Amino acid sequence: MMMAGWRTAPALPATGILLLLTLLLSGCGGAERQTAAMPTATPNLKATVAAMAAAARPSPTAPPTDTPVPTATAIPTATPNVPATVSAELTRLAPTPTPAAPTVAEIVRGVEAGLVRIVVPGAGGSGFVVDADGLIVTNAHVVPGQRSVTIYMYDGASYTASVLGRDETLDLAVVKVTPDRPLEPMPLGDPSGVRAGDAVIALGFPLGDELGQDYTVTTGVVSSRRTYGAVEHIQTDAAINPGNSGGPLLNRDGEVIGVNTSSYSGTYDGISFALSVAAVRDNLDTLAAGGNVLASTGGEWWTYENTNCNYSMKVHPDWILADEDFCESYFERYSGGVLVATRTIGVYDQEPGTTLADFARSWRDDIISLSRDWATFRLLSFERQQSPDRYVLRYHWQDTADNCISADYDWIWESRRYYNAMVINAGVCASMLWPIGGEIDEMRVTWRDR
Repeated sequence: MMMAGWRTAPALPATGILLLLTLLLSGCGGAERQTAAMPTATPNLKATVAAMAAAARPSPTAPPTDTPVPTATAIPTATPNVPATVSAELTRLAPTPTPAAPTVAEIVRGVEAGLVRIVVPGAGGSGFVVDADGLIVTNAHVVPGQRSVTIYMYDGASYTASVLGRDETLDLAVVKVTPDRPLEPMPLGDPSGVRAGDAVIALGFPLGDELGQDYTVTTGVVSSRRTYGAVEHIQTDAAINPGNSGGPLLNRDGEVIGVNTSSYSGTYDGISFALSVAAVRDNLDTLAAGGNVLASTGGEWWTYENTNCNYSMKVHPDWILADEDFCESYFERYSGGVLVATRTIGVYDQEPGTTLADFARSWRDDIISLSRDWATFRLLSFERQQSPDRYVLRYHWQDTADNCISADYDWIWESRRYYNAMVINAGVCASMLWPIGGEIDEMRVTWRDR
């Protein structure tokens, strides 16, 4: 039973109670000798018990002094190689270098095994291999009327080749050799990818008699793409000369994008043409199968007589008399149904007292005046020739972009009729100038006596 004013002390562990009693008993004797009672400090039992408990715990044993205590060794910090780190980072961030474009020499070396020289009696040209078994593409005018031709490979090997097919409208032909080893064809490019300004390379054997039997390389760019009579051509400023015809026009990937065909001569520089490789792709199988081998009529020359104005002219079998009006006669030349050349003969009155020079200058001025309505015109030359006495006017013109660019010659003569001048005009599509120009030269006009 608890008395009023007393509080129950918290219970202590047995060990703590014994220690406490011992301390109390040890202090009783000293109290009797004191003359005056000192105030007793209230013990902080909680702190006292905690101190006694700590004293009762055994102290940790220190290791023997003669036993070394291992000391942890600090790992040294690596000093960064700053230049190497920066270099590695720059290398990682740098763009991958673009391989250098092949040089012209490298491109040519890669395809030269497919280039051939073609020889026919009195002429020749170039071509290129399109099939390992011996198919070769060239121009039709390189192998006119031929059944077989001689082929020389780039390394000097020669073969007799058969003309399988020839299309004079396209000016394209396919010949075939039987090689003793597989040939190396040239790859054909994509015609739709050809753009004005693209770099091009022309290969061939121009002027073989003068320059020797080695092929030549000329470079330039695509000037434009033109369509003549539904046939697409590539205009380029790369030099294409007689003997280059039939050779390849390459892009910078070493692919054939055109078949070299012709170029303007005279005062025109840097205007050459190649038949688009699209024509090769579209017609190769047909020509290899024998298409259009006999494009010529195979007829004989005949003589045209104009009794009204006392002149006559020898006419090539592939030309026809399209129109005749008293003194004027008009001849046409077709190739595959397409008009490619014309020849006109006319006799015109002169004013009394005027000279042939007066008439020729007036004729020239009229042509220049008409040219204002044409798509293209360029006067090449106007000169007098002494033997025979005549004026010659040379010009190129194109009335609309859909028609070919025509190379024209006007020969202005004194007529055998009183106070008349005779004008003989010849116009031929520039892409057909070489094969048809020879026909025009042979179609001579003569006058009969009055």
